[in-house]
Amino acid sequence: MQDNRQDQQESRQQPQTEEQPERGGPANATPVSIQAEQLLTAEQQKAEECMDLLRRTQADFVNYRRRANQEQTEGRIVAQSALLSHLLPVLDDLGRALGAAPSELSAHPWVQGLFLVARRLTTQLDQLGVRQIGTPGEQFDPHLHEAIMTEVRPDTPDGTILRVVQPGYALGGRVIRPAQVSVAGTSSSTIDGSRRQEASEL
Repeated sequence: MQDNRQDQQESRQQPQTEEQPERGGPANATPVSIQAEQLLTAEQQKAEECMDLLRRTQADFVNYRRRANQEQTEGRIVAQSALLSHLLPVLDDLGRALGAAPSELSAHPWVQGLFLVARRLTTQLDQLGVRQIGTPGEQFDPHLHEAIMTEVRPDTPDGTILRVVQPGYALGGRVIRPAQVSVAGTSSSTIDGSRRQEASEL
């Protein structure tokens, strides 16, 4: 009888021991999966930080390249303007010489040579992007023109350019030299007003 009872107890204990690994299995797997998720989240966060750093670096590089190109362009325009400012008086002298040449000498080879030099110089300036400013009939602009005198013209609106004494030149949006002009007006208020406006803008 005692042997039968022991066998029954052992048979009851065996299922319990067999079930224990099954119960212990999921309990051990749960911390491992949580740890893996934490590692994955940390790696994803690091990857996102690296992508943000890459985007900022790329944006900084694009801004730097844009600034470098802009500074290079501005530096080139400043250098060209400085050179042209020394060259323009020569062009003025050449224009005055051609204007003072007697009409009976216009067919002479040396006069024709001067005209050719003037045309070639003007063509070179056009290719560089230099444009001449100051035209009779247009409205006076203190950013482009310098009024050196006024003339009373009742039939002409005030501020109209009547005569260009010395042409001006601009390179792109930069004025190399303003045009010296004569402006229509009833008094000297046009010149004084333009000078006051230029002084206030400075």
